[in-house]
Amino acid sequence: MMVTKNLLRILVLTLSLVSVAYAQQGWKFPDFSATQVFHGPKFDMSMKVFLSGTSVRLDRTAAISTLYMTSTSKIYSLTTYPDKSHQCVSMNPEQAKMLPSPLEIVQGRIVKRVAVGSAVVEGHPTKIEDVTVVGLDGKSIKSRVWEAKDLKGIPVKIESYIQGVTLSAIYRDIVIGTPDKALFEVPSRCTPFEKMWQVAEAKELK
Repeated sequence: MMVTKNLLRILVLTLSLVSVAYAQQGWKFPDFSATQVFHGPKFDMSMKVFLSGTSVRLDRTAAISTLYMTSTSKIYSLTTYPDKSHQCVSMNPEQAKMLPSPLEIVQGRIVKRVAVGSAVVEGHPTKIEDVTVVGLDGKSIKSRVWEAKDLKGIPVKIESYIQGVTLSAIYRDIVIGTPDKALFEVPSRCTPFEKMWQVAEAKELK
């Protein structure tokens, strides 16, 4: 009887440890690049997106990009000006006010993950999951993810629910493979967000 109780205790402890380890894992999508399309009430907005490991790069326009570095909890805004000069601004998650990518939102630590069905999206058979993730800012965000069965689980649609707003994106023209490493290189000179006023003031004085 004592042996049975000890075995039960060990089993419960093992299952608990497995559950904790699972809750601490992030999503493991294959590296890929794609066109991310935000669906708005009046028009769609397309951007190029790249995933390498847990880092996401979003090319908002030909001149403006954002790097989300999950491993360091940093966000970088990269701008190329008409004279070909560049600017890099580093931010903490709470300082970043730009529209986030749903792909970046689901890169945090998963605390809940539930299968809710299947559907065909953009011509791909998908598995649908509801997930709650702790993001770069330490806050929990709920999302629904449609994972393409024919693309190694890469999402073809993500909906993230932020403060009563649904942020929905479709992923098209997906290319599986690690993007160019240069796309994720942080410039050696990058101005902290809190010092931007000093840079602007210096330029004004000139």
